[in-house]
This record gives sequence, structure tokens and C-alpha cells, in this order.
Amino acid sequence: MTEGSKDFISRAVDFIFNIWIMRLYIILIFFLGFLLRLIAAINLNVSADDMHFVTHAINFLSAGRLETYDQSAGLWFAFTDLMYKIFGYTQIGSRMASLIFGSLTIIAIYFLSREFFEERAALFAALLLAISPFHIRLTVAEMDVMAMFFVIFGMFIFVRAVKSEGTKYFAVSGVLLGLAVYTKVYPLLFIPSMLLFLVYKNYKTEKKIIRKKDIKKI
Repeated sequence: MTEGSKDFISRAVDFIFNIWIMRLYIILIFFLGFLLRLIAAINLNVSADDMHFVTHAINFLSAGRLETYDQSAGLWFAFTDLMYKIFGYTQIGSRMASLIFGSLTIIAIYFLSREFFEERAALFAALLLAISPFHIRLTVAEMDVMAMFFVIFGMFIFVRAVKSEGTKYFAVSGVLLGLAVYTKVYPLLFIPSMLLFLVYKNYKTEKKIIRKKDIKKI
């Protein structure tokens, strides 16, 4: 291979992975994921959970409820009730939470992956989630997709908080995890792993994120 050919290939690779081009890639990946989930939301057959939860969301807001008796959570029901007001009591209305938050999870996993890996790896992670048959299959009237969006986005903000030592980031992360728990209770199980990451980073860095005097204040 001649020097000219090598130089051309090098410039081509630099262009392909130019920062603005990378932003275009994530936008295209997002819309691909959204389109696949929209097709799924329209065409997937109903499941037992589909039929069970859709009725519980009807008039959830006007009833003044905060949770349902069988889930100990209420955010999905409140959001779905709002979607009913916009799209009517239809199948697509009942699945809007999974459609919207499932698509947004593609962006969330991109940002979380970018905290640990290079840009290309983060894009690849987003693409894998966008076309994941399992994740697309979850575009039904269930809470898991919505809950996991808040978990992943909350983890991204938490990692950013640990790296920047920004108090406001910790607060935002706490709010997002609170929304995850209010969507479904099991996101509480992700908190220990986040705390372990905090302890690890605190041990590795010279400038301590957590100091003994801070713990004594608590």
C-alpha cells in the first residue's frame, strides 16, 4: 500500500469518526430504535400483563391515587393515564411508556457507556440495544422498560457525580433513582453496586470523595 493510500484511509477514518458525525450516528440509531419499537407497539399481541395493567391505569390521576395495590408503585400508571388522555384507550396508548422510554434508553446507554469506554464503543452499545429483539419485544404495557430507563440514566449521572465530585449530580441521580423505584420497586437492588463503585473510586483517588468528617455528619 502506497503512502498516498494510507493517508487517504487515515483521513477517511478521521472523517467517519469526527465528533459531529458521531452525533449524527447516535441520532440515526435513536430513530432506528424508535421506529422498531413503534412497529412492535402496533403489532405485538397482548400478554397477560398487558391485559392486567392497562385497566389499572384508567383514571389513575383523577382518582387521586399514588400507587396500585399489587405493585407498590404508581409512576407508570400515572404516565399511561396521561397517554390515554392524548391517544385514547387504545393499544398504542397503553404502550407509549415502553415506546418512549425504551427509545430514550438507547441514548442513556450511550452516555453511560461513554463514561467507561471510547465513543465508538458507546455507539456500538447503543446500536445493539436499538436492534435488540428482547428489548423491542418489551414494548408492551409493562413497567420494566420505563423503570430501567431511569436506572440507567441515574447510573450515568451518578458516575458523572463521582468523577466530578459535583453535589448537584448526586442530587439529580437520587431523583432519577427515586423515579425508577416509583415506577417499580426492584431498582432498589441496583443501589449497592453504585455504592460499591463510589467506595472503589474513593479508595483509588487521592482527593477523597467521601471523608470521615462527612460520614460523622450523617
